Amino acid sequence: MRQFYSLDLLAIMFSLGCLPLLFLPYLLSDWQWYGIAVILIILVLVVPVKLHSILSIFIVFGLGFLWSTAYSKQYLTSISPYIDKSLVVKAKIVNINTRQTATAVDPYYLSFSVFSISDVMLSNNIPISVYWDKPDIPKSGQIWQLTLKIKVVHSYLNEGGFDSQRFSIANRSLLSAKLVDAKLLDSKSDLRQFITDSALPYIDLFRYRGILYALAFGDRTQLDDSHRMVMKQTGVAHLMAISGMHILVVFGLSCFMVKVLLFFIPKRFIYFFVPIVIGWLCALFYAWLTGFNPPTLRAILALSIWIYLRYTKHHISPWQKVNRIIALLLLFDPLMILSESFWLSCYAVISLIFLFDWLPLPKAVKNKKRWYVLRLLHLQFGLTLLLLPIQFLVFQGVSSVSILTNLIAIPVISLFTFPSVLLALIFSVINCFSIALWFWVIADKSLQWLFFSLNRLNWLWLNIPSDFYWLSLLGWLGVVIMRTGLWQHFSITLLVILAILVTPFFKQQHYRWRLDMLDVGHGLAIVIHDGKSAILYDTGANWEKSSAMERVIIPFLQWHNLNVQGIIISHQHNDHVGGLKLLQQVYPKAWLMSSSSNLNNNYPCLADNRINWNGLTFNILWPNKLVEYAQNEDSCVIQVTNGHFSALLTGDLERNQEYQLITKYRDQLASTILQIPHHGSSTSSSYAFLNHVKPVKSLASTSRYNPWKLPSNKVITRYQNLHLDYYVTARTGQISLFFNKHTWKLKTMRGEIKPRWYHDWFGSLPIYE
Repeated sequence: MRQFYSLDLLAIMFSLGCLPLLFLPYLLSDWQWYGIAVILIILVLVVPVKLHSILSIFIVFGLGFLWSTAYSKQYLTSISPYIDKSLVVKAKIVNINTRQTATAVDPYYLSFSVFSISDVMLSNNIPISVYWDKPDIPKSGQIWQLTLKIKVVHSYLNEGGFDSQRFSIANRSLLSAKLVDAKLLDSKSDLRQFITDSALPYIDLFRYRGILYALAFGDRTQLDDSHRMVMKQTGVAHLMAISGMHILVVFGLSCFMVKVLLFFIPKRFIYFFVPIVIGWLCALFYAWLTGFNPPTLRAILALSIWIYLRYTKHHISPWQKVNRIIALLLLFDPLMILSESFWLSCYAVISLIFLFDWLPLPKAVKNKKRWYVLRLLHLQFGLTLLLLPIQFLVFQGVSSVSILTNLIAIPVISLFTFPSVLLALIFSVINCFSIALWFWVIADKSLQWLFFSLNRLNWLWLNIPSDFYWLSLLGWLGVVIMRTGLWQHFSITLLVILAILVTPFFKQQHYRWRLDMLDVGHGLAIVIHDGKSAILYDTGANWEKSSAMERVIIPFLQWHNLNVQGIIISHQHNDHVGGLKLLQQVYPKAWLMSSSSNLNNNYPCLADNRINWNGLTFNILWPNKLVEYAQNEDSCVIQVTNGHFSALLTGDLERNQEYQLITKYRDQLASTILQIPHHGSSTSSSYAFLNHVKPVKSLASTSRYNPWKLPSNKVITRYQNLHLDYYVTARTGQISLFFNKHTWKLKTMRGEIKPRWYHDWFGSLPIYE
């Protein structure tokens, strides 16, 4: 029975015990947690000793589950009292600042560690991200007294979109704050900031300064958007995030330099482990310099275990090393399991081991230098194939040229750019101007050549809809089948497995048509579709550096593999029309309808017109005439109906126009679903209008921290007085309505589609109860 006491088996069970943290709809209450703990204790006492070896598996699984849930609850409990409060705190700056006075124009976020609130010292420091809009340039290690309006990160939650709430919890950065006042208490900065300040004058001279910051200090906040997009679309973005490859380069380069120096030292002073220990210390120092981000921590831990095993001459397989490292990481921080970078790192390492175990190259090819390119192709092609499932899941797409671009980028970054950055840092700190500048030039020139190549090879980024996900497992199955020869004896079984993988292409929809109000913050975007083609009603807001179209709407459309055939713009305020240009670039064949004569309309939005589309009728109720610039009162009001159920889309219609619609249409306004006019402003949703529409469900699109505090308390009271059910995207996330001929149902992301504890509404619910 020795296998039940295997350290590796127990490590696997502990990791599996932390896994439910990804899927739990809510964390355990205190009595549930203690109940499970008591059950585990009773099992240990009651089960016979001879079965304890088997019981240990379940005990370790239970301990992993209890530890991960308790850790998560403790973090939430520690920050909950401060959400949506105005506080005076004392805090120390955590992250280095790579901005200088000349370049600090736009506001940015700084990470602080709060150790005192209202002059009361905390038992545990609280991390918080502060939106810094002051002219001062704070430095890492300084202590400030801050007056803050504290908020909590609240994700736009939609299918196919980025989950910022989960990301923030994984990195324990759920609290953010608006800065009211700041007073410097201790101006002394730390060593990390000193090293950064030594390099800033050099780095700011170069075009690729954002990437140099990322490679030198792990700061990716200053990456140029065009560079970021090229790296993503060519599949090389992972090279600019500090990870295992960079730690190994630091370790290898340090070992090499120490070995060179040992040539000049008497033999009696030379020890075998001196280069390894110094290399490890250099790698640890670099990991500290870049802020000990999770991928760096994983790499340092793996390197440490490798050194320890080599020192003790204890041999374990790569699978055992990975298994134990994962368990140790989750023991140290169970919230890592929510991090996409954690899964990417672990998955990549597992894929690498699997590739060389199950599909190795012949020994003759492995050992001869002339086959170097073939070995690179084997590595890159194999990894690309095996990484497809995680690529599809995290990025909803894959680069069609990633194999070729990585063959170019990996040698350039690892042999030229990154070593030059490290050497440039050293000479910048010791103030050797000419040598430091020379190495910074080499780093910048290598990036210049790399991006010249990437821009030429940036042919196609393939967006993958959710139906293709299971098909991405064919790479793994193919390797297993080739290695085991299953195709010779189990051909029928393999055909059945293939048929299962392709079944999503032939699945029957459980709805005839669907309406999704997307969670785009303060704005509006409604997608009406039949599973294949779609019509959009409004396109969300355009922000300073991004847009709802880019971050939410297009990912949703691509996730569902929808072709946009039509666009309806209610009016021309930014929160409704902001994403129009980008949408038209992505879907140039889509027709346009609006109430503005200045837009290039295919169909004018005029009362009493109608459009028939895929079994639906779009009846236009308002306005009566086109205008040059459409305002709230000119909103394009449309009633979408299939003959049994209907949805009334109102844009930002005002009360006066509501009265005119009542006068003209009266009972014809009755609709199953109402898009609450003007985000729930008190200037809309009159009692008379609501009494004529008589909606079964009413939907409002707002953001949690919108400055207008919409929906207003007055409007909420009206809906409550009339006993009308209402939903607000800030509370529910994406709202989806599924219609069949005689039935329909409503689902929300936080309620039914993807209920998770980390999607909860943290803090108070003033107007969303």
